[in-house]
Amino acid sequence: MSLLIANRKLRLTEIALVLMWVALVVPLAILASVPTSTAVQGALGVFAVLAVAALKPFTSSKIVARFLLLAIASAVVMRYWFWRVTETLPPMDMPISFGIAVALFIVETYAIFVFFISSFITADPINRALPPKVAAANLPTVDILVPSYNEPTEMLAVTLSAAKNMHYPAQKRTVVLCDDGGTDQRCNHEDPEIARIARQRRADLQELCAELGIVYSTRPKNEHAKAGNMSAALERLNGDLVVVFDADHVPSRDFLARTVGYFVEDPKLFLVQTPHFFLNPDPVERNIGLRSDCPPENEMFYHLGHRGLDRWGGAFFCGSASVLRRAALDDVGGFAGDTITEDAETALEIHSRGWKSLYVDHAMIAGLQPETFVSFIQQRGRWAAGMMQLLMLKNPLRRKGMSLTQRLCYLNSMTFWLFPLVRMTFILAPLAYLFFGLQIFVATIQEVLVYMGAYMAISFMVQNALYARVRWPLLSEIYETAQAPYLSGVVVKTLFKPRGAKFNVTAKDEVLEEDFISPLFKPLLVLWMIAGLGVLAAAVRWVLFPGDHNILSIVGGWAIFNFVILSASLRAIAERQQRRGVPRVEMHAPAVAAFGRDGKFSFAAATVVDSSTSGAGIRLVAGPDTDLGEMAAIKPGYVMYFTPEFPKSPHLENAIRVQVKNVERTNSGLVLGVRYDPEQPMFVRETIAHLIFGDSAVWEAIRASKNKPMPLLKGMGYIVTLAFSSVYHTMSALVAEPARRRAAMERARLGEIEAAQPAHMLAFGEAFDPEITNPGFDPETGVRGQAVMPGGSVGYRHMQTLARGLEQQP
Repeated sequence: MSLLIANRKLRLTEIALVLMWVALVVPLAILASVPTSTAVQGALGVFAVLAVAALKPFTSSKIVARFLLLAIASAVVMRYWFWRVTETLPPMDMPISFGIAVALFIVETYAIFVFFISSFITADPINRALPPKVAAANLPTVDILVPSYNEPTEMLAVTLSAAKNMHYPAQKRTVVLCDDGGTDQRCNHEDPEIARIARQRRADLQELCAELGIVYSTRPKNEHAKAGNMSAALERLNGDLVVVFDADHVPSRDFLARTVGYFVEDPKLFLVQTPHFFLNPDPVERNIGLRSDCPPENEMFYHLGHRGLDRWGGAFFCGSASVLRRAALDDVGGFAGDTITEDAETALEIHSRGWKSLYVDHAMIAGLQPETFVSFIQQRGRWAAGMMQLLMLKNPLRRKGMSLTQRLCYLNSMTFWLFPLVRMTFILAPLAYLFFGLQIFVATIQEVLVYMGAYMAISFMVQNALYARVRWPLLSEIYETAQAPYLSGVVVKTLFKPRGAKFNVTAKDEVLEEDFISPLFKPLLVLWMIAGLGVLAAAVRWVLFPGDHNILSIVGGWAIFNFVILSASLRAIAERQQRRGVPRVEMHAPAVAAFGRDGKFSFAAATVVDSSTSGAGIRLVAGPDTDLGEMAAIKPGYVMYFTPEFPKSPHLENAIRVQVKNVERTNSGLVLGVRYDPEQPMFVRETIAHLIFGDSAVWEAIRASKNKPMPLLKGMGYIVTLAFSSVYHTMSALVAEPARRRAAMERARLGEIEAAQPAHMLAFGEAFDPEITNPGFDPETGVRGQAVMPGGSVGYRHMQTLARGLEQQP
């Protein structure tokens, strides 16, 4: 009953919040429309800025302070808007200037709309309590879908093994690989090479699924992309719940334990969505060189935005890391496929049938970002096109069955993707005056200072107050600017032809062997050069037209701001080499190390301090019975074993064979860098997967370490320094690019580049050895690959069990 009570309280809170917002409308409208002198407006602006500054430190913990801050900010924003519409547009007898000015005003109006709707949604984000405990007999059956198209077998092996080992009764859990790369259509493709690859893929994945003991699913034709793939699999399944993981989204062991209970308590619940956590930085973050403690770009949505949507019943399906009720899916005919964002479309359809959703802000999957700027733009282009399709074809304002707040939530999520047009307008608008002398703004310098100055200051302060822990100052502008010249055409095309968008799969298995300039460099570089010419034009006008200094102070400052943001964004086109092939995850996992020769092993306490799927960092400490001479003999090339300890998952404890790559000797023992032997049995690879991905607390700790606020002025200063370094590094890369391309062509001509499938960052190697039995399994004790520390009451028996098992490993 706890969830039902919580839902009632949530509903009452929603009503109270709506009433508060409604109560603010009348006084805000009056304050916004009352005419005043410039001096009075200036005084009001100063008061508002000081009041917001005083309230700002308390907004993260005090809802009253947050509402007061938003109320003051809303009054300033609305006064600015009324001033813009009544005082600043040029006369209509100047059609070109008037047209550009109106376009700019429309875009500003959109930005103000976004300010209000986002403030409404995120004013009081909700934190969900843990789900209720459910007796095993009452647990629903679960079908776990992992859709795939062209992902490597090694990647799928990791995700599927983790999905298989989630904490849940085995008889109530079915894991299904939904393979769209091995359909009948592709296996019988007219291109013989495509057909050969598809048939081989199908055979490989069928073998993998058989080895893991999971279900392989494919279909006759590739229809309706990912949505059609999953819907085809559902035709042969009958679980109560459906879980979806993307092929590169590896779940932690507690995923179902933290989500399923909500469905048992609330029969009208159709969705539990959880965050997407990523092991690698996105290309913009990596190429620009953002600080390691900077919150990732997606954290603003998953840590704050989606909690705000959940407050108003608008949490929606994000395509992965989600649990859905099968009955709700059947209610709308399965996963929707009219648009290329099947996830949000499916949620919209189900919400309109009266079903409910919620969001759990606890990361329980680890996935991969696109590696290159090209893949990043392709991914964001698909999202933008899909949301524009939804806006045009299934506008939430016209949908029946949803509350007004739910409609606003969907409208906010869809209209966000108009940002490319908004950003391009803000970049190009000042150039109309600087290049052509067109008047797009009619105001005195004093009016601009008191109206626009207060508006801009308040806007930046409110953003920093609401989003300080998830988005540093001006980083939204940098990300939007980096995407704007590429996505603008996608947005316009989809608005005029919403049914013409095509689904594309984002590449996740790319390897960057060296630094290089992205093939997409031209649009962003040209836009940066145009903005630079605008700054130069402002300087020329300043010298040649002294009478225009007032207007140049405004428009020139605007152009300089745009140029700084573009300069910081520019480095997104300069791809940076991945010096480490696979990401390492810091941890503190206890283990037992085994080392020796001729079948005689000595044991030492170990701690895994970091690990990737290719290797680990291990700290060894000798025990009272450790062979110190053998421990001293450990050096690069030495082959040994270690067994991580999983108190909550002892069945996954298996000995892992490693080769030592480097040794650091300390007063307390050894610190080793080791490489996993790629040719190990599948159950050992499951151990490695659980070591890295099994504990969601690791991901939450990483998220918490990056949820640190950045002061507004300090953050702006950081962006300025970033802009200078970005221009320097990008220009250096552009100068070096022709020589790099010539060298690459020469290497290719000489045959120095071998044709090989790139190693994926989640690769475990290609060899599978089903004939090897479980190392360390003692039929007398039932211990499966487990060892405890020397000195324990049963330590020696367990260690000898491990030693016998080690001898079975090849």
